[in-house]
Amino acid sequence: MAGETFGIGIGARSLVRLPLPLRRRALWLAHGLTHAAKRIRGGLRGRPAGTGHAELFMKILRLPRGEALHLERAAALHDRMTETEWAALLLRDIRASQRDLRHIRVEEPETFRRLAETGRPVILAPLHMGAYVGGLAHTMLTYFPGRPMLVLRQRDDMPLETAVIERIREVGVEMRFLQVGNRKDFLSAVRFARNGAVIVVFCDLDPSYGAPAAMPIFGLPTRFAFGTDTLARLTNAVVVPWVTEMETGGDTIRIGTPFEVYADSPEERARAAGHMRRHIEDCLRRRPEQWHLWSLLSDYLPPSDIMPDAADAAAPDPVRDAA
Repeated sequence: MAGETFGIGIGARSLVRLPLPLRRRALWLAHGLTHAAKRIRGGLRGRPAGTGHAELFMKILRLPRGEALHLERAAALHDRMTETEWAALLLRDIRASQRDLRHIRVEEPETFRRLAETGRPVILAPLHMGAYVGGLAHTMLTYFPGRPMLVLRQRDDMPLETAVIERIREVGVEMRFLQVGNRKDFLSAVRFARNGAVIVVFCDLDPSYGAPAAMPIFGLPTRFAFGTDTLARLTNAVVVPWVTEMETGGDTIRIGTPFEVYADSPEERARAAGHMRRHIEDCLRRRPEQWHLWSLLSDYLPPSDIMPDAADAAAPDPVRDAA
């Protein structure tokens, strides 16, 4: 079974039988009961159960310890919810998955409606937050029906993410992956976009994915991979910063300020990178517990700027690392 192949837990496999709101609430209740039981037993006197991110939240988000510990527990709950949603997308039948998509909403749908009416190429720029695969499926089916989706990446190193996203095909979205490690592949993406595809380029990939740009967040000298400006300029596409947030009853898709790229110049690249930087930081400030990549924060920093305590505090997590 796919879930066993990718190490999805037994609990998650059993929960996928429930509709989305019920399985989310079941996880929320189980998480709360577990935490309460540990408090009663005195199990939280030492290092609290969670993701191991509390020290990181204290340093980066400047939170007092109590708030950082609370956020760490929220991140642990989010990880379990994400694991369960991956299992649901892999293991539920298509009709059940289609019913789950009804529990996803867009905060400002008129933005997508206007873009769809123009017929222009669109680049969605999501973060690795929330159960973003279901959100992508909902966006395509609701606002861009009949248009193919192309997911760009530099290397094929995310087998679980690939397997989950590929199931989007079965709910009625034509989609494909394209690695853009050479000029030929990049030009294929340009042609695909010009022919009406919606391109998905994650905006929070680390610099090793290519074309890094300075996008300092939280006062840190962070850099992110950024080829979106070139793709947008060559295709005349509108870039739509995009994120999905998970709640117990469903998901909310939030859209940042759309932007275009008009010229091939350092100034224009810096302007586009500024738009993306604000989107990344705004999303992390709003729901920091839902970013999958906190444990990899050091990958975005120059070696001399890595904070040992913060890096050590971020324990590896299978769900975050898979995404």
